[in-house]
Amino acid sequence: MRAYRHHFLPQRSLPTVRHTVDGHPRRAAAEDFVRAVFRRRYGAEVPGFAPNLMVLERDARIVAAAGWRSAAEDRLMLEHYLDRSVEEALARLAGQPVPRGRIVEVGNLAAERPGSSVDVIFALAAHLDRLGYEWVAFTATAELIGIFRRLGLPPLAIAPADPHRLGEQARAWGSYYATGPVVVAGRIRLALDKAAGHG
Repeated sequence: MRAYRHHFLPQRSLPTVRHTVDGHPRRAAAEDFVRAVFRRRYGAEVPGFAPNLMVLERDARIVAAAGWRSAAEDRLMLEHYLDRSVEEALARLAGQPVPRGRIVEVGNLAAERPGSSVDVIFALAAHLDRLGYEWVAFTATAELIGIFRRLGLPPLAIAPADPHRLGEQARAWGSYYATGPVVVAGRIRLALDKAAGHG
């Protein structure tokens, strides 16, 4: 367990970051939090969770969560929306080969308020950087893309997240696809450098 201080909002109490996997004492609470946020915002019933869920807690209460999955371990959820593998898509953006093992997918992002999203995003970026990942890919709503742009981190668009590619599973996501989500990517190190600049 470690603390992570956020530089963008007035301090109330020091947030705590926890990494949860199956069997972790806070894993069920983390999944319940994500479900509740998506149900409230989109009328969605989240059909599954990333194997890793990072949660941000304040006063022992979860205020934000984000999941991640290594591209080296499995097909990514966002690859349903792509005509080619995620590493091929990123190689086109980067202009050079991108090893699949250096890519991570982030999902299950949920927060009580936008500021908490920023907290957990930067905490997760630091964690993924330590694990050796270089690129992050995720499906983002216009609101989330706006948050990144205000932080000076406009993500690179890969493809629209077309719900028809999910078939019947798309119904579980309620009104989520009405937000016009897009598959995007970015370099993890750029996010950390930007965070350090605000420190």
